[in-house]
Amino acid sequence: MNLGYARGYQFTQQLDMLEDYPVDELFSDGQQEIEAIYSATSEFQALLNFAQPGDCLVITSWEVVSRDYRQLLSCLDKLEELELGLDVLNLPPLTIEEWRQIFLWSLRNDRMLHPFLVRAGKERDRSKDAYSLFSKEPEARKLYREIIWLLVEKNNIRQVSKQKRVPLETVYRIQQELKQIQLAIVLVVCFLLAIFSIKLAESYFDQLWIQVSICVVVTLVILWNVLVDIEEPDLKGKPAVKEKKIPKT
Repeated sequence: MNLGYARGYQFTQQLDMLEDYPVDELFSDGQQEIEAIYSATSEFQALLNFAQPGDCLVITSWEVVSRDYRQLLSCLDKLEELELGLDVLNLPPLTIEEWRQIFLWSLRNDRMLHPFLVRAGKERDRSKDAYSLFSKEPEARKLYREIIWLLVEKNNIRQVSKQKRVPLETVYRIQQELKQIQLAIVLVVCFLLAIFSIKLAESYFDQLWIQVSICVVVTLVILWNVLVDIEEPDLKGKPAVKEKKIPKT
């Protein structure tokens, strides 16, 4: 018997995928936080209690269960104890033992922040849609705001990535969006200050070139002081980009 389980962001899409699989019984904890899954009254625990040896747990992605490798390994142990199968719809079919080896390797190397491989420096399209201020899922919007505040507090993007358990490339993309917002605010402030400086210069100088010169100097000083802080490179946080070696001829 195929037992489907859905929870978290893109909840409606999860239900559609599970119904198309199809599943014999469907359990759901809605859009509740990840902690709800471990409650004794959760639908996930009800699924485990309902399951019989030989049944198969069907989920759309590992994020439905957890983003933490230790919790995922614990889930695999529970499935093995109950003699259940497993099918993750957005990933190739693997056995429980194969998933265990992947998670153990990832946990030891501390390189993968999600239970599937990503290409360094390139964010998945699904992550761009999921981790956004305008995401349809409340949990994703909340996580996006928390990442923004951590970046505003000058936290390294690797630290933010580990703390929130989201892909490094996603945190880097959010950091760039934050810099764009900061730059837009700076430009607006500079525009207003430029107008103010012109009006102020008119009160003391009659020559137009002097007024313009004062306005330009004031604007450049403000821009330089602000942009030095905004554009400070995050050498430890930015994903490394490997240079291609050109073979010698």
